Amino acid sequence: MSATTHAETKVSLALDAIQSKRRIERVNEAATALLERYSTHTGTEDRVNAFFELVRRNFTPEIAVEFRGLVLCTDAVSAERGDHVFRATLKGADGAAGTVTAYYAPPGTLGLTADEWQAAMRLLTGILGLALGGSATI
Repeated sequence: MSATTHAETKVSLALDAIQSKRRIERVNEAATALLERYSTHTGTEDRVNAFFELVRRNFTPEIAVEFRGLVLCTDAVSAERGDHVFRATLKGADGAAGTVTAYYAPPGTLGLTADEWQAAMRLLTGILGLALGGSATI
């Protein structure tokens, strides 16, 4: 390997690390925004709506959430299927059950890799489960 190739490789790795850090910061900002919203919106429906809108706007337009009779679904879920799927089961404080289903095709709005997107969805869905007084199972 020549010195030029080695230097180019180092620069490329450094740029990839910087971009990855920026993508992770965006996920952290989204999680923080969701938590802040939950502090002012205590109703179950409001919390589910906040999660749905945050994910739909920032992570994938292909999402469906169902919980306690509330069904939120974008047209894209039935029309398009992304390359990657996320499914989770929600359980509320009173035992009420629900689901989250989402599809993703990288790079998406935030430029996340498939693994980063899966991790972000696990984090946000976990926050939703806790906000409902229960949990989320992935």
